[in-house]
Parts: sequence; structure tokens; C-alpha cells
Amino acid sequence: MKRNLLLSISLLGIIVLGFVIFTSQKEDKRADYEARILESAKSLEKMQEESIEGLKAADQPDMAAFQEFVITMDPELGYVPEKRLFDAYKTTRNLMNEQSSTRDYDPMLEWQGTEASLGGRTRALMFDPNDADKSKVWAGGVTGGLWYNNNITSQSAVWQAVNDLWPSLAVSCITYDPTNTQTMYVGTGEAQTARIIYRKSSGLGVGIYKTTDGGESWELIPSTSDFAYVTDIVVRDEDGVGVIYAGVVSGTYMGENHESMPSDGLYRSDDGGDNWTQVLPVINGNFGGNTYAPSDIEISANGRIFVGTMENLNQNGGATILYSDSGLEGSWTVYDYYNTLISGQSYYNIPARTIIAVAPSNPNRVYAQFAAGYDNGFTYYRGRYMINSTDGGENWIAMSPPDTDQWATLAWHAFILQVDPNNEEGVITGGLDLWKISSIGQTWRRVSDWSLMYEGGGDAYVHADQHNIQYRPDNENNAVFSSDGGVFFSETTNMTYPIFKQRNQGYNTLQYYSCAIDPTPGAENYIGGLQDNGTLLYNNGSTNINNMIDGGDGAFCFWDKNEAEIYLTSVYYNRYSSFYYGSPAGYVDGNSGTFISPADYDYKLNYLYSNGVSFTGGNANKILRITGIPWSMNDQLVNIGTSISVPFSHIKYSRFSPEGTSTIFVGSTSGRLYKVETMNTTPEATEIGSPDFPNASISCVAIGKSEDTLLVTFSNYGVSSVWQTYDVGENWQEKEANLPDMPIRWAIYHPDNNGQALLATETGVWATNTLKYENTEWAP
Repeated sequence: MKRNLLLSISLLGIIVLGFVIFTSQKEDKRADYEARILESAKSLEKMQEESIEGLKAADQPDMAAFQEFVITMDPELGYVPEKRLFDAYKTTRNLMNEQSSTRDYDPMLEWQGTEASLGGRTRALMFDPNDADKSKVWAGGVTGGLWYNNNITSQSAVWQAVNDLWPSLAVSCITYDPTNTQTMYVGTGEAQTARIIYRKSSGLGVGIYKTTDGGESWELIPSTSDFAYVTDIVVRDEDGVGVIYAGVVSGTYMGENHESMPSDGLYRSDDGGDNWTQVLPVINGNFGGNTYAPSDIEISANGRIFVGTMENLNQNGGATILYSDSGLEGSWTVYDYYNTLISGQSYYNIPARTIIAVAPSNPNRVYAQFAAGYDNGFTYYRGRYMINSTDGGENWIAMSPPDTDQWATLAWHAFILQVDPNNEEGVITGGLDLWKISSIGQTWRRVSDWSLMYEGGGDAYVHADQHNIQYRPDNENNAVFSSDGGVFFSETTNMTYPIFKQRNQGYNTLQYYSCAIDPTPGAENYIGGLQDNGTLLYNNGSTNINNMIDGGDGAFCFWDKNEAEIYLTSVYYNRYSSFYYGSPAGYVDGNSGTFISPADYDYKLNYLYSNGVSFTGGNANKILRITGIPWSMNDQLVNIGTSISVPFSHIKYSRFSPEGTSTIFVGSTSGRLYKVETMNTTPEATEIGSPDFPNASISCVAIGKSEDTLLVTFSNYGVSSVWQTYDVGENWQEKEANLPDMPIRWAIYHPDNNGQALLATETGVWATNTLKYENTEWAP
């Protein structure tokens, strides 16, 4: 996550209002919809991509967010109805359970996972209190759900998933009950990335999960179903009763506010989660009677509860510390000096996220760090201040943080603090990287380096963006760390410069944009473009950091089907690299299109075609054509004459193209479909879609046994998502059938049967063998 520019909440209203669809004729409605896309995107003029230390930046959250918003929001509502996804998960799970009990035939495909030692964004970490060796660790990915590793000290220990079909896989926090360690709690919803419009991974929560058998089985606590985002959760021993404290906040996700009910706040339960009481006071200055939004909860060794706050939906109440010895309503002391200080600045004047750490060896030693933001069309948040207390929070002393230009430039997202269990002045803080001191007043040392990912790792390598640090009980020289690259482990945290090791074997929480398969018969290799993890080459073994063949945000990639020695990778905005027998061969900076521009490759002519149109309408009607692959790559923006200005959302090369020519099918973000012939010379485009197609983003065009047979899918909520033709678009049949309302991302036909197909969806792979029948039925 290297970009600092983020969509402000004020901009959210512009985007939502921009997607109101007028009641007019079908064609006028589509034209209106296209105009609204362009109008909304004008507020998001493409920023100049930033690089860090001359390297490809690992993340571009602003435009990634907008692209995902456009291709998934409900066109009639103007926002992403995330709760429909939970219904889709329930439908999928119920159908799978029915099939497992009644199926008397073999499924169409048997799936097998691939090994990897790389992970994705992880916020929740906990050593299992029931493990005698204290080597079992629980981890929660924000898109991958809950996992456990039985021996974090072992490089070869493989992570195990708990349940892939929880209604929300956005795990944010985990804790256990000290009065009964068989009882554990898991909070859901990634509030940190729901403060503004952001990428798809800022998942909405469904409340709190609970286990009473040490993690063997989990159930959602019904009373927490209205908790949209749980930022943190702790359990305190109060006279032998495990009392739960949960930080509950509201957030903005994909154009819609998701408010926790009955309000933000710190919720207390002394009956295992059956009943809850909000115990925090209203924000000083009232601000409409809103309560504080907790970002962090810590309990000192003597039982005092500390709460750090974040700004609420109205940007109020951040940069504040509250503490209480009883945890009850009316007992809280409020320290909001830094809220006032930040608010009075001319620059970085939005009080934001607060993180607290207490020293295990001294309950009176407490640390806190504050983020502050400023709004310049986009909202920037950085770590700006750090303080400590030697009397349990009664008084605070300012201390110097690390270099604020390098420390936590995305503090709304990556911001963590922890104290050495054996040294009350030994502190580790994290933002982009990890920083450490052994005594107060000492100069901060940067002890990890994210950019080593481009050199195969090393002793100081920890992936960018730090989210959690947990010391190992009974062996405080050991600790686990989580980041946007999964889980890392150190046995030498007491050293001036600790040595870090990846612990991501089987931790399948990576996020792929695309992949391409080696066409060599018998080969089991593929390449894939990943969010924040570059492009990886899988070669029939465990994928690790040394398999990274390109950096940045990996986008579309291709493997030449008749010259297997050639493959191509890309990063955002059409920057393509070619490889020949595994060595770099060519590069072209297309500098066009959308963040992740859809593309396809003509492996017969060695031409690549990619969307060249930006969301603001720049390069309207143009496809980026790349020739000279692999050695002499050249790019040219070619006008295909479609007379529309919105981006193309899908491109599919036809393997049935006449000899010496390229035919492609092109779909738009507004639901238009074109067949473009002679794309390699002078393109001729014909619109072949149906006026009944929804005003929505075409996500895929699958070609059957001839160009006559096409399966077209859409990725927006609230629309009919699947359409088929057997006569190149003369007639279309709707094939949504029994699919839940969810984004459909991709489709393929069985190579020998036009009546059989697979769909890649938000809840997994769905299949049918009844496409030729009037009553099609899909099954997960």
C-alpha cells in the first residue's frame, strides 16, 4: 500500500449521486449511464503513479477502489449492496450441503489447492492459550477468514483454514477468555479501510464469532449481528467472570454508509455475549450525541482498560484516549489533548486513529500514537505524534516518533504499537515498515525493509504495511508479525536488528487479479498477477517470494499458447513486460486505460490488445495494441469506432480469427458488446449486444465451439448476470436462472460441449450442463 491519495468521504456523495439512473428509453438509459460514469470519474482525475525508492509501487488504492466500485455497484442504487453477498453465501452453503447429502454422481471437476508460502493482508493474531508449547497461532485475513498454524516455529508447518463459507471472511481481531481459555472470540469487518471508499477487501462484518471448545467449532453470536465493524475485542477477568469488551464502529464501503446499531462505541457483555451495554461517553463537544468510535482496546497488568479512538463517519472524536478501572458506564476518564491539538493545525488537522500499548512488566507504563489527516480533495493520514505515561495514563509525556515521512504514511490503514514484555522502554511501532527503540530518547531504528521483496527477501524482510505484533508467551524473544503480506516470525526480537522469517506456508489469503497457464502438455505451471504482491510464477512447487517475476500490483498476464517460451506480465495502466525462456525480453509503458485494464493476447500473431480508455473518457474508443512481442515491443492506441467514451471492461481474442487477422470481442462498463474484426490492421467494429442487456459492466465473453456461441457475464449487483447466444448476437437468452445476486467475474465453456459451462463468482465456482435447455440450473 504505497499510495497516499485516498477518496474522501465528501467525494463519496458525488459518486453516489452520479449513479442515479433516469427513467427513459433503454438506449437513452444506457447513454445516461455512460454519462454518469464519466461525470463521476472527473473527480478522480488519474494521479501520477508514485514510486518508492525507484521501485514499482506496490499499491494504488484510489483508482483500484473506483474501478471496483463501478463494476460491482447496483446501477439502480448507486452503491454496492454488500449485504446481498451474505445472502449469496448462505444460498451457496445450503446448496452445497444438499448436494453433499444427495449427490449420486461425480462432480464435474475435482479441485486441488496449490502450495504457497506467501500471504495476504492479516490483522488478527493470537497465540493459542491452550497449547502447552505456545507454538500454535491463530491468524485472521481480511479476505481469507480465520486460520491456525500448529507450530509457528517451523518453516514447514502448514496453515489450516477454519471455514471458507463464513458469511464474512473479513476477520479483524481475535481474543480468548482468561477465565476459560476454551472460549475464544473473533470480530469481523475491516473498519480501517472503511473510513473512505476503498478497495473490495474492506469487507463488511457480520458481528462476533464464538467458540467454547478451543476452536473446534464456531458460531456467530446472534446479538452482534448489527455490529457492522468490530475493530478490537478483549476479555477481562472480573472476579472470575470473563467480561467481553468489543470496539464497534460504523464505516463507508463502496458508496454506502454501514452503521453499527444501536451506535458506535465500546460494548460490554458479562454473560458471554448474550447481552451488551455501550459504556463509553459521548464525544466531548457533543457532536450530535455520538459516542466515541474505538480503534484499539488494551488492558494493563493491573486491569485498567484503555481505549484509543478513530474518527467516526463525521470525522469527529479521533485522537482520543479513554481509560477506566471498572469498565462501566460513567467511569471513563477522557484525554483529548491531541484531538484539540490536531484540530487546531492548518495542515494535518483531522484527528484520526489512536493506537495504545501497555508494558507487560509495568502496568503504569503506557504508550500511544496518533494519526492525523488533511483533506485536499483526497484525504491523507499519517502517523504524527507519540506519547508515553509512567503513571497509568494520569499524565502523558510527548516523545519523538520515527521519521514521519517514512514511518506511517497510511496510518488509517497500517498503524501498530507494541512493548517488549521484558523491557518497559523497549518499543516496536509499525506503519510501512517496523521501527524499534530499546530506551526512550533513543533514535528510532528501521528494522524491517519491505522493498527486499524485490531481492528475494532477507533477514530484514517483512512485507509492507504492519497490522499486528504478538509476543510468544513464556519466550518473549519470539514474536509474530502480520502485514499485507501475511505472517512473519522472529526468534530474535531482543536483538538490535531482529531476524524475520516468513510463516505463510499454505496460508492462502493472496488476492489474484488474473492468471495464465503454461500450454506445454503435462506442465503444471502458471503465472498470476496479484494485488500488492506483483506477478508470481508457479512451477509445480510451493510458491514463494523468489517466484516473483514482476513487481507492483500484478495485473493481466498471458502465456503464449503456441510458443510456450514466451509469457507476458503487467502492472497498472498497461505497463507490459515480456519474457523469453524466463528472462526479460521487452517492456512497454502503455500509460493508458484503467487501473487494471482488461486485455487479451493473440498468440498466433503475437499481438496484445488492452483497454486504452480511462474512466474520465480519455482515449475514447481506443484499444491499446502492442506488437513486436517479445523482443521489439511497440504500443499504439487504435480507435475502433464504437462512438462511446466509457472504458472497455472486457476483451476476448477469438481463436477462430481468419488467418493473418485478429478478431476480438469487446465489452464496455455500460453493457455494450462489440465484435471487432481485423484488429491487427484497420479495425471494423459491429455492435452485437442486446438492448435487453443491463446497464452494467460486462465482465467476460466466453466463446464456444465457434464464434456463433457466446456466453456473456456481468459483474454488477442487481442485474441479470448471464446471457447466451447461438447466432453471434442475433438472438440472446437470459441464463441467470437460480444464481444468487452476486458479481459474476468470468465464464468458460466446456471445450467439447456448448451446453456445459463454469462461472467464477463471488462465492466460488458454479457449474451447469443444461445451458441448451430452457430451464438452466446452476450448482456450486
